[in-house]
Amino acid sequence: MLMSSVVMVALLAAPAAPKSQPLTWKVTGSDVTFEMSAKDLRALRGGKEVFGLQSRKKAFLSSLAPDPDDTRDRSEWEASQSFTVLSVVGPWVSTEQSSDGYTGGAHPYSHTSYVTDDVTQGKGGFSLLSGFAEQDVLKALKADGFVKKHVRDEAAFKNAKTVEAMLESLEPGEDCVGFQYGLDNVKRSVAFHHLEGDSVAVRIAFGYDNESCRGSKFVVGVLLPIPASLRPAFDRAASRAEGFLMKDAKAVHAPSVNFEWKPPEAQKP
Repeated sequence: MLMSSVVMVALLAAPAAPKSQPLTWKVTGSDVTFEMSAKDLRALRGGKEVFGLQSRKKAFLSSLAPDPDDTRDRSEWEASQSFTVLSVVGPWVSTEQSSDGYTGGAHPYSHTSYVTDDVTQGKGGFSLLSGFAEQDVLKALKADGFVKKHVRDEAAFKNAKTVEAMLESLEPGEDCVGFQYGLDNVKRSVAFHHLEGDSVAVRIAFGYDNESCRGSKFVVGVLLPIPASLRPAFDRAASRAEGFLMKDAKAVHAPSVNFEWKPPEAQKP
């Protein structure tokens, strides 16, 4: 009984466990600092946020704010948006982004894709074809089994000298793959999964061909030789010293956020 009392006193006197602190790292050779917690990933430059997950909620809600001139019935509207961090390499942040809902019209909408941002540049500043040799990307896509299943014009596919020309030789197939919109996907809808020797495994997400298959996503995996200038950043991400690769996203507790909206009248009890 005495021992139990001593233990109880010790427990009561012990200081409260500190709250978990965000994981922070500075990108070598830049002024970018990342802060990652269970609920957010932020990139800062000079103390100013240039990338964030939670900060996107305001824009999401603003896009659904009522317009006084819009008299449509909004009672059945609903919308949601989610962001999940997949990889962080140097200043490149790759996320899976999903949007779902109904805001009028004949049917609801649904879209899921990958997006890579270079936090040192504005929106759309990242391109896989700028960081990696296009001929390497082209060769890897031509060798992929899923891509080859969708060849419409064998001669055009074989003779294609650019990624854009190769994509034009493909067809949606029964999968309903939106290859005709695919150049932007190859440029920006990517994430970096793991390293294999001198190459990195890249995941490229293609969207759907038409509204009848809305919400579909098709991920193609390719191995690309890592340019010498990018090797240090990939090595640091692979070791989790600065960022992480997609295969380690779960282990590092990469954050995910989800925002939902319903019309005010639908939220009343």
